[in-house]
Amino acid sequence: MIHRNNDPDTLRIGLAHALGFPKYPIDNTAAPYLNYLTNRHIGRGTLDGYIRLLINIIGHFEDGYTNNQDSPPKRSIQGLLDTLSASTDLEYFTDTEADGGTRREDVEDTVLYAIGTWTMLLSSFVHLPFAGGFRKVTLAYRLRTQGKRSGCQSYQEDVAGLVIGSGLLPAPSQHTRFNDIAADDGNIRAALRLSTLLKPLHGSQADLSLSSGVSNCSVVDEDLQSRLVRGFLHDLDSLESFSINSRRLNAYTLKVFGAVELVWTYNVSRHLLLSKRNGRHILEVFALPCALTALASETVGICPELAQEIGDSYALLFNASETPQHAKLGRVFGAQKFCWCWSCSAQRYRNQAIAGYKKFSQFRTSTANRSQQAQGSEYDPLLVELISNEPSDWTPDLFPSLWSRIMILEEHLQLAKPWSIWVLFRDRRDTLQFWTFLFATIIVFLTVLQVLLSIAQVAGSFV
Repeated sequence: MIHRNNDPDTLRIGLAHALGFPKYPIDNTAAPYLNYLTNRHIGRGTLDGYIRLLINIIGHFEDGYTNNQDSPPKRSIQGLLDTLSASTDLEYFTDTEADGGTRREDVEDTVLYAIGTWTMLLSSFVHLPFAGGFRKVTLAYRLRTQGKRSGCQSYQEDVAGLVIGSGLLPAPSQHTRFNDIAADDGNIRAALRLSTLLKPLHGSQADLSLSSGVSNCSVVDEDLQSRLVRGFLHDLDSLESFSINSRRLNAYTLKVFGAVELVWTYNVSRHLLLSKRNGRHILEVFALPCALTALASETVGICPELAQEIGDSYALLFNASETPQHAKLGRVFGAQKFCWCWSCSAQRYRNQAIAGYKKFSQFRTSTANRSQQAQGSEYDPLLVELISNEPSDWTPDLFPSLWSRIMILEEHLQLAKPWSIWVLFRDRRDTLQFWTFLFATIIVFLTVLQVLLSIAQVAGSFV
C-alpha cells in the first residue's frame, strides 16, 4: 500500500529526469510542464501507465544521442511504432491484439499524441479532420521534402528530424516579402534583404524552413548574393543600428492601435504569430516557458537560440513602458488604477494580461474519466518573472529566428488606422496627423462654445 501511494511521485520524478530536469523535485521549475503533460492524459488506462509510456517514448529517442559519436544512430518514429505494436508486455495497449491493424492504428495515434504534448506541438501532431485527416507536421514534412529526398517518409525520421523537416518552427532563414513594406521604410527593406542574403549561413535548416504556413523556401544563389551585397553595402552602417523600439512595438500598442487581441497558446511554433480569425487580428504567445529547457535539445529539434528568443520576448511585449514618478507615488493611494496616462494604462494592460493567463492556465478539456483525477495547475511563475525583466529593443541580431514575425507585427502597426476618437487622440505615431487632429478638435470646441454663448445671449435678451 505504501508503494502504491508513493509510486505516482516516483513516476513523476522519473518523467522530469527523462525530460531534462535532473534537479526535480528540489528545483520545482518543471512542475507546470509536468502538470501539462499529465493533464493531457486522454483518459484511457491509468495515469501511471500513461506516464510510463511517456518515459518509454522519450527514452527511445534519447538513446540515439547518449553516445559521443560524431554521427549517433537515429532512432526513428517508425521503429518505435513497430516496437510498441508488437509488444505484449506494455500495459497501455493490452486491450488490442499485438501486430493487428487495430493495434497499429491505436499505437500511431497515441504515440503521435504523446510526442505532440512532449514537444509542445500538440495541435500540429493530431489529426486534422478538415484537412482530410492529415497531421500538420507530417503533411508539412512531405510537402517540404517532395522531390528532395527520394523515398523518404516522415516516420523514418526521429522527432528532431520530423520537427525540423516540417519547417513549422521559426528559423533565421525565414523572411518577409519586403515588397509589401511601405516604400519609405528603407531600413526595414534593407534589413529584410540582408536576412535573405544571410540564409545559407545558418546550416542545414536553411532549406527546411517555412516563411509562413506550408510552402517551399527558395535558396539564394551566389550571383544573387553578389548583387545583393553590391546593392546594399551603403545600407550596412544604418543596419548595424537598426532596431524597433519596444515602447513602440509591444502587446499594448498592438492592442490600442492595431486592435490585436492577445491569445495564449501551448504550441511553441506559434509564438508571436499574427493571424486573423473571424475578422479579428490575433497575436499568439507561448504560455509555458519553463518547458523551453526541455525543448531546447537535439532530441526535440528546437535550437537553444530560438528558446532564448522566446524567453527574451516576454519583457519586450509586456514591460516596455517606464513607470513614471507620479505612478510610483500613486501606488500608495491606488491612483494608478484610474490614471489615464500612457504608462499607467500599459501597466493595467499588463496586469490584465497576467490575470488572463492565470485563467487560461486553469482551462481543461473535459473527458469521461478526467473529472475523477486531480489536475495540477499549469500556471508558470517563470512567465511572470520573464515579463518583469528589463526590456531591450527588437533587433535582428537578438531575434534572428523570430525576426520575420516581428516585422509582420511592425508592418501591421504601421498600416493600422485609428479605429476610434479616443485612439486617434492618443496616437502619436504620426505627429502631423496628431497635431492636425488636435487643432481641429480645438477649433470645433471653440466653435461649439461660441454657438452656445450666442444662444445664451439670445435667450437672455428675451428674459
